[in-house]
Parts: sequence; C-alpha cells; structure tokens
Amino acid sequence: MRNHVRRRGLFGLGALLAAPLAIAAASAPAKTMAPLKVVILLYPGTTMLDWVGPYELLHRVPGIDLVLAAKTRDFYRSDSGMVVYQANALIRDIDRTDVLLVPGGGMGVRDVSNDAEVMGWVRRVDATSRITASVCTGALILARAGLLRGRPATTHWALQNMLGDQGATYVDERWVVNDKYWTSAGVSAGLDMTLALIGHLLGEAEAMKAQLKIQYDPKPPFHAGSWSTAPAAIREAVGAPMPGRS
Repeated sequence: MRNHVRRRGLFGLGALLAAPLAIAAASAPAKTMAPLKVVILLYPGTTMLDWVGPYELLHRVPGIDLVLAAKTRDFYRSDSGMVVYQANALIRDIDRTDVLLVPGGGMGVRDVSNDAEVMGWVRRVDATSRITASVCTGALILARAGLLRGRPATTHWALQNMLGDQGATYVDERWVVNDKYWTSAGVSAGLDMTLALIGHLLGEAEAMKAQLKIQYDPKPPFHAGSWSTAPAAIREAVGAPMPGRS
C-alpha cells in the first residue's frame, strides 16, 4: 500500500496537486535555529577539569555557541599552578546567555565571590538564562550571588558547610537540579552533569554522541569517588565529613 500511494503521488493526480506545494516549499527560505549560547565563566585559580571537561563535551555538539568569558583577557593560572589559560570574550560584552556555567577552584572562588563587578554580572546574566549551572565549588559563587538561597544544591563534599552558610541545602548527589539551577559535585561530576544538560536541551542522541566522541566510559579501579563509597579509613585520611555535617 505504501508503494502504491507513492506511485500515485509521483505519477498520478497526486503529482499535479502536490507540484505547487513542492515549488513553494523549494522557494521558501529554510528555517534555521539560532545557536544555543553557552557561557563559561573563567577567573584566576579555577580547577581545570571543572570547565575543561564540560568544554570538551559542549564544543563537540552542533548548534552550540560556546564562549569562555572573563573580566580581563589576562593569562590566568589554574589552582594547581601548572596551566595557563585565557578567555576569548569579556564579561562586559555579554549581557545574555542561554546557559551560564560557573566552575570552581581554590582561593579563586573566594576572590571572585568578593569581586563586585563579576558578581553583579553573574546576577544580571542569570536573569536572562534558561539554565545556570556550576561545577564543584562554583556553587559557592552562585550561592554568594544569592541564587541558591533556599534551594537544594551540591558541591565538593569538603565545602558542604560553606554552601549551607550561604542559604542552600547541601545534597550528597552527583548533580542536583532545582528549577533552572544545576549544580554538580566535585570536579569530575561536571562531566556527568554536562551530559545530562546536553540531553535535556538538545536530546539524548546529541548527549550520547558527545559522550562517544570523547570516549567517556569511566571504570575507575577503585570505588572511593564519593563519601558513600569510600572506605572509612580513606574518608578519615582526607578529612571527609559526613554529608549534612560541617
């Protein structure tokens, strides 16, 4: 039946009726979707994997306009002191985005949280975003901006009490979604959150293609990547607090 209908459409009366529609469709301009704008905030002292991991996934997805933004175009050092990086855009030139992603770091988080210009920009751009996300201690920046007050959120386990001090409720999960706010746990958790974010915005197929492109198929030789799986002796050795306690 399907082939019969197709033949009638091509060679019978259907072809005559369909021809004007086909000509009109061919002459109409093709609709193109505007690229999805994703801005990653950079500052001195970031933890590299916090933003390089999400970047490696996001820049491989068609239809994403990916921007690395900072207060200056200076060369910054990571919190490990080993890597130098530079933004390709200035925050003063960005007044909106679809997705804002804020990575964490060491003392750089404190410095950014006390920088009125950067924090004011975070609040203004957040007002335009579809999603505002953080990786690791980047949640402390969002919390300091007043964006996580009264919300469940996560961050690196070692800073859970600081998150609570800023009015958020710490949750011991790989990533947490509340309204438009997405927060991930420490460092590597940003990869998982970013995959979920791509799937949410552009579909699971795009997320899986990005995952395959970077061959992200983690099988760690040890099971100590979270408070709940790490042996007690390991938690004690690194000073890991029980989730929900300072």
